[in-house]
Amino acid sequence: MRIGIAQIDTRAGDLEATATRMVALSGTAAEQGADLLVFPMAALTGPLPVRESEQDDFLVDVMDALVRLSEEVSCPCIVPVVGALDGQPAPEAVLVGDEKILPLKMQAYAQSEDAGLADDEDAPAPDLPEFEFGGMRLGVAFTYEDLDDYDDFDIDVDAIIYIAGYGYAADDVDSALGGDLAENRYVADARTTGAWIVGVGSVGGYGTSVYSGSSFALSPEGELVASLPACEEGLAVAEVGGSPADGDEEVLPEVYNRPLYLWQTLVLGLRDYLHKLDQRSAVLALDGSVGSMVVAALATDALGPTNVHAIVDVPGDVSREACCQRLARNLRIDVRDAGDMRAAAFVAKPEDALLRRGIVDAYLAVWAAEVGGVVLSGADKTALALGEKRRALGADALKPVGDVYRSDVLELMRMRNTISPVFPSTRLAAGEAPEVGFDHASLPDEAWCAEVDQVLSDHIEYGRSVTEVAADLRDDRLVEAVLARLDESEPWRVGRGLYLMVSTVTLFDARRPVGLAWHNRIRADRDAASALDRVTRRVGAGIGLSDLRGGPTSRKDAHKEPDDGDAGAAAPSRGDARQVKDALSFLRDFSYGGGFRPKGFGDAQDGGQGGPANGFEDSRGRTWPNPFSEN
Repeated sequence: MRIGIAQIDTRAGDLEATATRMVALSGTAAEQGADLLVFPMAALTGPLPVRESEQDDFLVDVMDALVRLSEEVSCPCIVPVVGALDGQPAPEAVLVGDEKILPLKMQAYAQSEDAGLADDEDAPAPDLPEFEFGGMRLGVAFTYEDLDDYDDFDIDVDAIIYIAGYGYAADDVDSALGGDLAENRYVADARTTGAWIVGVGSVGGYGTSVYSGSSFALSPEGELVASLPACEEGLAVAEVGGSPADGDEEVLPEVYNRPLYLWQTLVLGLRDYLHKLDQRSAVLALDGSVGSMVVAALATDALGPTNVHAIVDVPGDVSREACCQRLARNLRIDVRDAGDMRAAAFVAKPEDALLRRGIVDAYLAVWAAEVGGVVLSGADKTALALGEKRRALGADALKPVGDVYRSDVLELMRMRNTISPVFPSTRLAAGEAPEVGFDHASLPDEAWCAEVDQVLSDHIEYGRSVTEVAADLRDDRLVEAVLARLDESEPWRVGRGLYLMVSTVTLFDARRPVGLAWHNRIRADRDAASALDRVTRRVGAGIGLSDLRGGPTSRKDAHKEPDDGDAGAAAPSRGDARQVKDALSFLRDFSYGGGFRPKGFGDAQDGGQGGPANGFEDSRGRTWPNPFSEN
């Protein structure tokens, strides 16, 4: 059969306009021989559900759109719909056509219920679709876990339609879909399942999430048979289920260039964020920081130079000011000098940095109102994590590189200069190295910045504790200082505006409770085991189990006969206490064996971003500690 992929950029919830486009695309796909056309997850409803109070009404309108599609499409189509379940996004794949509507995941769940498998923890997800279509058995996946189920449970399907539910994340090669087939999981998925893999990626900015497209189709041998480009709309029809015919033109995979891919994704996300809010202009401050200069170039690539306006504000630094002015000329954007603003309020001296920046932001807000645009900030993830300029007020509505570390921003600058040399300098400016409370004279600014960013990314994206990060970096003072700054800056980050999300774990995802007194520390190898030893020895020791369970508190109560309502509240048996002790003993032994070390029994020298070291690496790049495999 022939499966079509419609990689389209839409506005979430624009149901009528999107349905019209889907009908037109189904006609084009049918002309190309498509038996089934698949749309991306975000195309109709967007990737996130509406607020709970509006879900029912929104669903009614979505159903109307699906009815229209079922009546008007030229070939059967799979249209994803994103709702909510227990407050979390819950995507559904709806098969429409021939005046019929079939929710595939709902059907799968009903079949699991009938078979008594819905609550079986040893079975695949109960809503994992398997259905017959066009003489083939098809499956549908939205997540990596869904793909794992098709492999782990040897589900017999001829093709798996993977409707990617994840936005692009620069630290997750799987999120690049067909953009990095040489390194990500999908070729292995095709070979291990023995099924065709049809990857369908959303494309465009949906709020602050960015989807890069790069849809693809793979044969069971891992051969690429169809591919769509990154960050562009497109339509492809792939023949699946047969053998490649002689003379078929070979489809070459894209060569993944991470900085270029990230740049294209940020440009797409910035353009869509503004356009889908009916904004066409951006206003920003060029202060000589690498973040502000990169944002100016991103905005120019996204909106065109006539729609970008900048205030140059580098008080007291002639060299950096000249650099900003030259960048503005290279980009051909509209620029004003903060020193030319003769308003009476502009009395701040260069050394009054906070006051001056606040006044500049006020000018930016007024200018944005004049041109009908939004204010952009050059703050990067490093600045937000460490709380740089935390006392300064900001007028920005979006931080385009707020989820990109400073060392990666530098990499973006250098990559962009290979396309056209717009940046006069691609180095950190004086005083731009991250400050964590002590001198770094032993390291150049850029190397220092890379080490600070490694601490942050190992802790935030890779979920490693302060002890694990310190074991690899071998600089306890730096690790403790960086993560202390991260904790201290939490209250300041609350409500500091939006940023484009291009990592697996954003600072919002990694937030800690505001006001939490506890802070982690670097621990000796045996700390966890010692604590578990003490707890294990004391479980049930010298304490009445009934006391622990809220049993009798007085001699009189102890002799009182229980009534019928107390039958289910009996004290736990000695066997219960023994099970607790056994579990704690296992944890203690596990820690002695190295299970709580960063990566296995040896001293990991290259963990975190650098690679698997002594551990086992799964298909998504996560490392599991010895002696256990991924399974």
